[in-house]
Amino acid sequence: MPLSDLSWFHPGANTAVRHSRMRILILDDDAALAQTLGVSLRSEGHFVLVFTSPHEALKHIHEADVLLTNYNLPEMNGLEVAKRAHEQGWRGSLFLTSGHFSAMSEGIEHPLLRCILDKPFSSHELLETLQKSNEETLPQDAGGQ
Repeated sequence: MPLSDLSWFHPGANTAVRHSRMRILILDDDAALAQTLGVSLRSEGHFVLVFTSPHEALKHIHEADVLLTNYNLPEMNGLEVAKRAHEQGWRGSLFLTSGHFSAMSEGIEHPLLRCILDKPFSSHELLETLQKSNEETLPQDAGGQ
């Protein structure tokens, strides 16, 4: 099943959730990793879309407040995805991930970049990073567009 066909998922009321719910778009060519991250974030009450294709992800970017994208993608890198999203008027929070951060040849600059996460990272580390950024950017950036 192509991951781009997945829709928003909300697990129902979670009384343990003390933070704002985020609308997160995960883009990674590693489908298993993307699904695992999606399950973890959904279990915390967040809305999540998962994609393996940058082109499909860009079609749905305005449904998200957060773009969590791998840098190294086959069709275009994650920074290029973010640049195209920005050109489309998206104004959410950008998080880049990479297992080869030291090998990135271009300067990593983007007006919406909040953090670069070096793989491997735990779901707990990701959640803490997202929550901290969300707290720092609310309420001005809460709309995501």
